[in-house]
Amino acid sequence: MIVLRRRIPALAAFLLLILTSVAATLPLLTPDPRSVSTAEEDFSAARAIGRLDHIAKVPHPTGSAAQKDVRTYLQDELRALGLTPEALTRVAARDVDDAPANAGTVTDIHATIPGKQSTGRILLVAHYDSVPTGPGAADDGANVAAILEIAGALKAGPQLRNDVEVLFTEGEENGLLGAQAFVDAEAGTRQAAAPERTVVINMEARGVSGPAVMFQMAGAGLTSAVRASGAFTTSLADEVYRLLPHDTDLTVFDEAGMRGLNFAFMGGSPHYHTDHDDIARLDPTSVQDMGDSALGAVRQLGGDDLAGSSSAATYFSLFGTVVSYPAWLVLPLAVVALLAVLLLLRFGRRAGLAPRRVGRAAATFPLTLIGAAVLGVAAWWVLAQFRPDFVLTAGSVYHLGRYAVGETLLLLVLLVTWYRWARRKASPLDVTVAVLCWFTLLAVVCAVLLPGAAYLFTWPALIGLAAVAAILRYTAESSPWRTVAGATAAVPAVVLVLPVVLMLLPTLGLSAVAVPLVLAAFVVGALLCVVEPLPRRRVATAVMLTAAVTGAATLGVSAALDGYSADEPKAVSLGYVLESDTDKATWVSLGGTSEPTVSKFLDGDPVRYDDRVPPLSGVALPNGEAKAARLDLPRADDALVTEDGGVRTVRMRIKAPADSYSLAVYADTSDHEILGASVEGTQIPGGRNHTQGTWGWGVTYAAPPADGLDIVVRARGEGPLPLRVVTSEVGLPDGVGAPAPDADQSWAGWPSVAGQTFVVRTFKH
Repeated sequence: MIVLRRRIPALAAFLLLILTSVAATLPLLTPDPRSVSTAEEDFSAARAIGRLDHIAKVPHPTGSAAQKDVRTYLQDELRALGLTPEALTRVAARDVDDAPANAGTVTDIHATIPGKQSTGRILLVAHYDSVPTGPGAADDGANVAAILEIAGALKAGPQLRNDVEVLFTEGEENGLLGAQAFVDAEAGTRQAAAPERTVVINMEARGVSGPAVMFQMAGAGLTSAVRASGAFTTSLADEVYRLLPHDTDLTVFDEAGMRGLNFAFMGGSPHYHTDHDDIARLDPTSVQDMGDSALGAVRQLGGDDLAGSSSAATYFSLFGTVVSYPAWLVLPLAVVALLAVLLLLRFGRRAGLAPRRVGRAAATFPLTLIGAAVLGVAAWWVLAQFRPDFVLTAGSVYHLGRYAVGETLLLLVLLVTWYRWARRKASPLDVTVAVLCWFTLLAVVCAVLLPGAAYLFTWPALIGLAAVAAILRYTAESSPWRTVAGATAAVPAVVLVLPVVLMLLPTLGLSAVAVPLVLAAFVVGALLCVVEPLPRRRVATAVMLTAAVTGAATLGVSAALDGYSADEPKAVSLGYVLESDTDKATWVSLGGTSEPTVSKFLDGDPVRYDDRVPPLSGVALPNGEAKAARLDLPRADDALVTEDGGVRTVRMRIKAPADSYSLAVYADTSDHEILGASVEGTQIPGGRNHTQGTWGWGVTYAAPPADGLDIVVRARGEGPLPLRVVTSEVGLPDGVGAPAPDADQSWAGWPSVAGQTFVVRTFKH
């Protein structure tokens, strides 16, 4: 009876944590899709999805015939809504760090819903091109259809104060070309809205399911719109996104001085950029969530004064709303937490807190964080050895939850082992304060380096330290209710960190699972006190061993039984390269020789293609000799070379084979300096923009026109300038014994060598 009485506080704390965990993750649930009979002023996923047969039935990359059909359909739909769409065609180019420049001729579709007394405009954006290898039902067909539905809802409802402009961009998959073309067209145009009075709502997808997430806020003063959207959000995602080499159309608008919000759903990432990103696999609840979120944000912004803005460096979802506060508060709050720790350690002695024991536990807690990271890295390494097919998708698997359960059990064993060791010489309250010391330290570090992430540690530290101080003040040292102090500290950690962990898991996949595991270690570390009073040593050891074996077995069984089907196909990789200069044909793969479908074509050691096929540079590829196919080759017509003051200018018209979706031109920079270039009259910077191999400068043109591209390259150096042209097309050649994926297989996600043909030809002028 005494033991049971002593466990009541722990049981109460555990129940509290379960309830708060459920409440914290509710914003990650997606709503039921509304039917076609829904009122017109409300968003209906069923109506939006009904449009996808005209938008995402087949692949429709930039410049393709299918893309023209989609464009016509979108214009017709906008006209049916009473709008006047414009088709804006322009050559656009974007320079990319350490990568060839991107260029292409793109056509954007633009229409305006006028406001009553506009203070600016809301630019509602989605790209209507797909990758060359897939129909793009989720990326980004669902959001294109959603914008049509939103436009209908806006037209059916009361007129907004501000203008709403619909923009469907082309060429996003080819390097944000449509957004760049729109910004370029507006530059210097008097009628264009001022950038500071423009708010962009960009809608994206990185999978086929999952909740709507607002993962990037460009500019300030937009938290009211995020709150109205109901989408899950965290400024941590904004901080992390800015560090990653990823971009969306919002990147271009941000560079042009416009504010904006980036919305996306990210579940089901194994389908991303594949031929099975189709209508059948698209989750209607995700479409509903995205539509509701974007419509809510538009209506909020539609009534705001878009000229005003305020600073908000930190924002996060909390029980269905959004909490935000300005940048200047981030560091002071972290400093307050630091001062609170110091005061607690000094004055808490009288109530039973032992600073020395706290310090001992705090000194060893980082070992659990390191252990969590090692666990994630090691688990991925072991899985990659036994399942090399996972490597091809960077750990993006269909049944991620099974692996998450196994790794969570191992993480619990790791942390409970540390807790048992720390409890040998420290009280539960001492250990709780030790964990809070690390929350405080990370709060200060993030406040300086990653301000948008600091809240994850600042608020658990502040609330936890306040709870500990109250417990010390109002309870006896022997009171079992002191356990509640640790649980109180764990509540904000669970509420703030757990949803972020659940968001990061499908986004990062198994290859980067160490990141959410380290964050989860903080949550578990804060709630370890709920195991009090500790069971007998033998019982605790037996339970931990059982958990460890169960966790490892879960990972092993999941890896052994995780199969594939027509609905969840296995990714395979095989490409064909024809180097026409030497008439050499080669099979190449990103997947290696473990897959029977392609392994028989790969009989050579992995080779780097930096100096042979520049687009395939940077990694050694398994390969094998192939039969040379009779393919159309890129041609260079009307070549003209002039020299003036040591500068060689090469002008020529390059024609790609008819089915090519891109044409890349690289210049040899080993003996020449590229001063500049132009493609179809659009200027491309010179210098070195390709870091691998001798082909140090390049430009890739999307959907090269049938009559060719006018290219001018200016260089300084001795002798003729070598230019290497590489064209890409979907599919493998006929007559060379190319395999086709089985029913439970598909080519790996674009861009990759999977299911593609590359033709290489060199010209010297």
